[in-house]
Amino acid sequence: MSDASEQREREAAQLTRHERLGGLEMLAARYRDHAYALHTHPTWVFGVVVAGVEKLRIGRRRHLAPAGSIIIVNPEEPHDGEKGAPAGWAYRTCYPDAALMGEIADDLELSGLPMFNGGIVEAPDLAGAFGRAHRLAGQPLEQEVAMLAVLRELVSRFGDGRHRDRVSDGAETARRFRLYGQLIADDLAAGFDLARLAAAAGVTRFQVIRDFHRAAGMTPGQYLRDRRIRAASALINTDMPLAEIAAATGFADQSHLTRVFKTIKGLSPGAWRAAA
Repeated sequence: MSDASEQREREAAQLTRHERLGGLEMLAARYRDHAYALHTHPTWVFGVVVAGVEKLRIGRRRHLAPAGSIIIVNPEEPHDGEKGAPAGWAYRTCYPDAALMGEIADDLELSGLPMFNGGIVEAPDLAGAFGRAHRLAGQPLEQEVAMLAVLRELVSRFGDGRHRDRVSDGAETARRFRLYGQLIADDLAAGFDLARLAAAAGVTRFQVIRDFHRAAGMTPGQYLRDRRIRAASALINTDMPLAEIAAATGFADQSHLTRVFKTIKGLSPGAWRAAA
């Protein structure tokens, strides 16, 4: 193996952005020999070490962050990073800006933008949730919901300031949920996001997530997928071509419909049509 090939094998990094979260940057990386020089960001940094150990300085304190550790860095706080074990480390990070953190602070009714004192915190449930949310690339609505939920929980548990959850009246939750359902039913092929549903109901994105949880026991993405599959199932019982059914019910193409349909129904659309 050449030196260049060996370097690629032990060092890898991929950056993605989520436009519905204000262009939130998310980095998945594995390093053995790379070392970050001391630097700052204008954003917050949240990361989870998923393998190995990272050694880093945050502010004036030095840390060892083994797998499962959550790393939190405030804006403009100097920090670096390098391997803390011979094999290096792998981690997933994101960099929320003031607008996104302000939305979370408003939902938690904090007096200002949250800051953090821990540097490294241990919360296995949140570390797992962060990793799962981070891996949802290609599923924009599900990733939007999951990242908002885990960032809100990080702020709630570890950010400064007190908060209280707003209590939503059951009748209002039901009213809003009917509105969401009608919007989705009216245009299954639309590219729904939380902001569109929130604007229609005059609430925050976080309230939309709570409404779906309380009224349906589902995330918005799960509900949307369920309604699309219901509609596709009805159309499969007609002579409409599967590619047209996929387009009409909001799937990217026929193969996308087939993959999702099989996870819900246990059969491919073609097998379902033949059986019917």
